[in-house]
Amino acid sequence: MWDSIETAWSRLQEQNRPHWSGYAGFYSSWLGGFFKEPWAMMVPMDDHGFHRGDGVFEAVRIHERAYFDLDGHLQRVQKSASLIGMHLPWSFSEMQKVCVELARRCDLNTGILRLYITRGPGGFSPNPAESVGPQLYAAITRLSPPNPENYKQGVRAMLSTVPAKDPWYAQIKSLNYLQNVLMKQECVKEGYDIAVCADPSGRICEGATENLLIVNAQDEVVVPRFDYTLRGTTVRQVMKIAEEKAGELGIKAVRFGDLTIGEMHAAKEAAFVGTTLGVLPIRSLGDHAIGLGRGGPIALSLNTELMRRMSVDPVVRTPF
Repeated sequence: MWDSIETAWSRLQEQNRPHWSGYAGFYSSWLGGFFKEPWAMMVPMDDHGFHRGDGVFEAVRIHERAYFDLDGHLQRVQKSASLIGMHLPWSFSEMQKVCVELARRCDLNTGILRLYITRGPGGFSPNPAESVGPQLYAAITRLSPPNPENYKQGVRAMLSTVPAKDPWYAQIKSLNYLQNVLMKQECVKEGYDIAVCADPSGRICEGATENLLIVNAQDEVVVPRFDYTLRGTTVRQVMKIAEEKAGELGIKAVRFGDLTIGEMHAAKEAAFVGTTLGVLPIRSLGDHAIGLGRGGPIALSLNTELMRRMSVDPVVRTPF
């Protein structure tokens, strides 16, 4: 006997998972609307985003009832889509409108928007032409930032055995995050806070979901190049802050470069930079302490200024 659609509908409505308490609301172009019920987070099994990782996504921070750098994230999702040959049927302003309306309905002071654009449903082969067209899914969840003590003490990083992505793939924020998942899995297993990966030439690249920066012995802020790492929206804002406050913070230059493990070990400071983290100091890489072995003054100052601008800077705030 086949189960009925009524049975499926009843079972969906009866679901109540503990982790759902952090979910605030959703949007689905496939279902054609906004929903607050977690069981409405349905993506068709034949959607290429599900069975092939064929899609792109963004995570955008909500801070004091405004998105932080929403335009930067939407520009990047459009760029990622173009790199995989996916034409978006929505304009920039239409996507922005969906994001703002979802945030307004969720009514959170702080949170995280996750925006997913898939190739769409239509079949199970790898051929993207079989899909009916791109779909947009969005979810807003409550924010779970790191413990404030981690900013003072710094976090413990490890060098992952999972290889870095090929440079071309690294520049696309795609739904295929298997390498990122394996990095995090290894990190948790080994008892570290965050992992970083390196490419075959020994260049340090990025964390599982974070960019990286160091302050070297010459008082330069150095970020791994974007031609083999993801073009981070938050790290670009942090680099602007570092340039503007260079004199005050004793920074001699802000630049991109290639970092080796040795340069990481020799750094005065190092930090992860990301949407949910801000600027999070690194106290050690493996067993090797970095700098003073705690949160450094430049990283902490950059994070403080980043948080301030999230609150007051109209250039990077999209209120709802």
